[in-house]
Amino acid sequence: MALRNIPLRPVSRDEFPIFNKHVCPPTFGGGPVDELTPTRHIARNLLVNKTIALPDGERIEMWLFEDPEDSTESGTTFPGKTIRTVEGDIVHARVGALTNTHTIHWHGIEPTPMNDGVGKHSFEISGDFVYQFATNQAGTFLYHCHKNTALHFEAGLYGAFIVDPKKPDTPEASGVPDPPYPPGGPGFVRAFNPPTHLIKYDVEALWVPDDIDTRWHKLGHDAFTQHCNAGNPIAAQNFTHDGILNDFRPDVFVLSGEAKRIDDSTPFEKVAVNCKVGQTVLVRFIDATYTVNEIRVGLPWQLVAEDGYPFGVTPVTQYSHPIDFAAGQPIRITAAMRGDAIIRPTQPGRFPVTIDFFHWITGRKLYTATTFINVSA
Repeated sequence: MALRNIPLRPVSRDEFPIFNKHVCPPTFGGGPVDELTPTRHIARNLLVNKTIALPDGERIEMWLFEDPEDSTESGTTFPGKTIRTVEGDIVHARVGALTNTHTIHWHGIEPTPMNDGVGKHSFEISGDFVYQFATNQAGTFLYHCHKNTALHFEAGLYGAFIVDPKKPDTPEASGVPDPPYPPGGPGFVRAFNPPTHLIKYDVEALWVPDDIDTRWHKLGHDAFTQHCNAGNPIAAQNFTHDGILNDFRPDVFVLSGEAKRIDDSTPFEKVAVNCKVGQTVLVRFIDATYTVNEIRVGLPWQLVAEDGYPFGVTPVTQYSHPIDFAAGQPIRITAAMRGDAIIRPTQPGRFPVTIDFFHWITGRKLYTATTFINVSA
């Protein structure tokens, strides 16, 4: 059967598609969109001005998250207080903007667009807003502000987001509390281990390398952002040409909130891991740097998950498998990458862990952070 030839005709101006450049994210405060009954509530405010101390006594101004339901010092920390939920939770996260406008992006969780917290694609929060999302995949994730992102992330508005698997009904679960599991362990992690695909750990550690350009910490909330002019969004005068957010020169280096100057090579003792021979150690790492990092562990270890996805377990990772690393063998990571690693020490000792920071363009090594895994008999 021959196809009928449809002649071309002129297209009227009214039939042309209309493209609107999104330059001025609206502000919004209120309840969750398409509300469902939650199984878990969390809350965060931003931002809170707080300083962190260097060993020489000087302090660096930071912008931090606050847990308004925790009045202790642990409610406002750097990195932000870790959020823990459980596989299958429907979460309502009440987020308050204490200063100016903000968002929270739930990095790797993949909510609906209205709940994803990328302000330029939805809105920025003015007042309070309740984000709604499901945590269906156990793993290590990240939450951070996504307004003027390069600056706000660098200034400290980020934290770990851990989704714990449900506790199995097996004898090895005896003595393990119900999830969310306590910080530091014990607990279970989702990893390739048929038939349950769960591994019990005794000790949990969180390594978060970061780097600080102290010049950036003197900038204002909206530094170098585009001027909102919806009537003329591409006008040259709406854009800044004198910013420094493309010029990152770290002079302070951080490991899980402990900060040292670039010329200070003393070990990061506060984040050292303490365990015993025969125990299973789960190390979660989150890269919060703007450099390139290499991690070396002085013990054999196994990478069981990356970016929230356990190797060999989920439909999207079923053709992968955990990766074994020999002692001293490096893994290279970059900004926002996360991983879960299992270490099972077989002998006592003090084993070094090093994290090298490399310039992202030149590849020059800028700094080496050292900590330890202390294994007792």
